[in-house]
Amino acid sequence: MRGTLLKSYLRTAIIGLGVLLMVNPVQAAAADSHTSFIGSNLDDYYANLSAAKVEWSTTMDLPTLGDLPTDYIMGKGVVAAGAGKAFILQKGQLLAINAQTGKVMWKYGSKLKAPLLYQDGVAYVTSEAGTIYAVNAANGKNKWSSSANSKGISQLVIDKDQLFAANGDIQAFNLKDGKLQWRDNFGEKLYEPFMVEGNLILAQNSESGAYTYDILHAFDRTTGKELWNNRDHYFPIAEINGTLITQRKATLFDALPLTTLDSLDVKTGKVVKTVVYNPANIDPNDPEAPKGGSAWSDGDRIFITGQKGVYSYPVNADPATVTRDNYSYESIGAKLSYAAGPYDGRILFSNEQSIYGVKMANKSVVQYTGISNLIARFDLLGHGMYVAQTDGKLIAIDLISAKPIVQLKTSGRVFGPTLLESGMIIVQSKGILTAFKEPQVLKIK
Repeated sequence: MRGTLLKSYLRTAIIGLGVLLMVNPVQAAAADSHTSFIGSNLDDYYANLSAAKVEWSTTMDLPTLGDLPTDYIMGKGVVAAGAGKAFILQKGQLLAINAQTGKVMWKYGSKLKAPLLYQDGVAYVTSEAGTIYAVNAANGKNKWSSSANSKGISQLVIDKDQLFAANGDIQAFNLKDGKLQWRDNFGEKLYEPFMVEGNLILAQNSESGAYTYDILHAFDRTTGKELWNNRDHYFPIAEINGTLITQRKATLFDALPLTTLDSLDVKTGKVVKTVVYNPANIDPNDPEAPKGGSAWSDGDRIFITGQKGVYSYPVNADPATVTRDNYSYESIGAKLSYAAGPYDGRILFSNEQSIYGVKMANKSVVQYTGISNLIARFDLLGHGMYVAQTDGKLIAIDLISAKPIVQLKTSGRVFGPTLLESGMIIVQSKGILTAFKEPQVLKIK
């Protein structure tokens, strides 16, 4: 009897198992497969965000400069804008395009190269041979050609009545007629970028000895002669009463656990004052403590990056005697880095996947929505944040409400700075220039 009951039980169990397998074979297979993974298998929440109406689009030359990667040059920007026009290179010619209609207004030259620059009714462009051309932006006629060639120009800067060009050396030209005034008298190559500050041209390079150290060089803008140099300092963040406020660089021999700002005499480069900032109250002797942040100035304030935000002090104040501001994103629990600002009353932080802002008025934190892919770059124009993603989308986000407004789909993956000209948003992606109207809500009233 027991054997009969056992056989009956086993038969019933086997039949039951068979029924289960027939009813749900996928479940059983999935339980043992270990061959699939499900991650962000969701539709883009913002896929139906309103599309920006493209007013016009055109091709442009890919930039080249020696062995520098095209993507790097593209990131600096290869388009100039002004006087209601966008200036681009197409098949080696300089084109002026009506920013609102996309109509080509004129063409100029041949075998021309970036960088491009526009100021006060004149577009500036360089040639493969190293000639700089100043072109009347209204009619496309040559205003002047430089009296000397400078091959491989990577940067053009206008300040007062001079045009400066960098190609490892620095040259100064008269802005009115293009005549060469001087080339720097420094034997070694200088790094890009350089900057103009008062009567000084400031540039950097490095030298190797027992260790490699950086040098800040100051040249006389009138003669091009080196006036002084100072080791291990960044470019100045402010000029106050005849001194340059510069952040000291950490070295192998000086770890600089605290942010240190030196005041350099503009005539000699000698340190005349040093201010040390410790906004997080760290122990500078603790090897595990976070290092001092990067400093910059905006108006009458010094800003310093921290581990969880940005600190701010009055420029001329002793940090030990004032209460510093703390724009912290710590409350959201994310790991972010300083990205931009202050701008429109906000300081912005990002991890290349999302963007948060800290309101300067009340220190509250906001998240900017609409971002659905890795961030290639973003640019702040008017009340808008224009976020270019690595999937080719550009999202226009309202800085005040933190909401997305419109999106633009491009074929690009690498972007230059987004520009605003005559009410048009001009997007430069690799080989393509696209324009749409600035959203009304993002305009500065």
